[in-house]
Amino acid sequence: MAWNVEALLARRLAWKQPGGKRPAAVTVAIAGVALSVMVMLLALAVVRGFKLEVRHTVLSLSDAITVTGYDAEGKAAPFRAQPLLQALAPALPPEARLEPRLSIAGILKTPDDFLGVNFRSSPDVDSVGSMILSRRQADALQLSLGDRVPVYFFAANRLQVKQLTLDSIYTTGVSSHDDALAYCSMALPAALLQLPPDYVEAVGIKNIDLDRVEPLTQQVSSRLLNAYYQGEIEGAYGITNVNQTDSQIFAWLNLIDTNVVVILVLMIAVAAFTLISSLFIIILERVGTIGLLKSLGATNRQIERTFMLMAMRLVFSGLAVGNGVALTLIFIQHRTHLLRLDPSAYYVDHVPASLSPMAWLLTNLAAVALSWCVLMLPALAIVRISPARTLRWD
Repeated sequence: MAWNVEALLARRLAWKQPGGKRPAAVTVAIAGVALSVMVMLLALAVVRGFKLEVRHTVLSLSDAITVTGYDAEGKAAPFRAQPLLQALAPALPPEARLEPRLSIAGILKTPDDFLGVNFRSSPDVDSVGSMILSRRQADALQLSLGDRVPVYFFAANRLQVKQLTLDSIYTTGVSSHDDALAYCSMALPAALLQLPPDYVEAVGIKNIDLDRVEPLTQQVSSRLLNAYYQGEIEGAYGITNVNQTDSQIFAWLNLIDTNVVVILVLMIAVAAFTLISSLFIIILERVGTIGLLKSLGATNRQIERTFMLMAMRLVFSGLAVGNGVALTLIFIQHRTHLLRLDPSAYYVDHVPASLSPMAWLLTNLAAVALSWCVLMLPALAIVRISPARTLRWD
């Protein structure tokens, strides 16, 4: 019943002044809450978008897990692929994809320029005379699709030349990848290195979620160890995963989390300051009303709750404005990629924005809870207001 009376009083006490003008304190409070919530939601959306996009880019370019063969001296050496593939199969989830791989360094030579790249076998290249270059490599050599280029390889202790046709051009936006890697068929390095059939240098495990990489690495390691003792495979193998090969990228993503925490703390401080100051001003403007309510028998507790309910109306108005603006901006950026970035520095060519429903809900619930706690401080000033003095002053 008490809350019903206080809610009724909160509705009756209009914020607007005579003439329909809204007090400046009310406008400042709504703007402060709206700005804080908007910035928090945008920060969360951009960080989540960055993480999703960069992780997707990294996993599309790198193996989630790589198994490399070694000889008795501890040097990388080719090995038979089929026994290893059979040994790995029981340890992998159904969606995992195994990709045997060979690589060889080469120099592309044109009449005007040359470029050193590392050729890596790819299932997308099925012809021994074809290759795939990045857009940066093709532009550096001024090559177009269908051009034939002599490529110099040093393999089997001699220099060998192959004429390769530019069959396709790719772009990832990651400069370290686009500058260094070209793709060819498995048959090309196998022939140049004079390897027996079914011999590879490494086997990549792809199509694995990043959260499952570490536990799956342990499972693969245990499986290969058991297979070795059971005689299913021979030789030594090294296992690396994307968290090791691309550790700098993931460390950079973790630094972004720290920046977001700083932004959230600052925005909470801004919202708290504006709410406290605004409610103090509103209470001072309503001193006469408070004195009248006390003289009519209203308790300090009831008046405190009344003014807190009035202030929460401001909070919800600010939340509505902040959510509306933030969600609109996130939707526009997600659909249009209006804000662009340099992919060589940020690994993506636009500002990604992706806000999870849970993050949105928790942000708004936290804003409401913190606002209620913050508003308790200025509401305590009502206890010090004397009805006799206020009514005499009126």
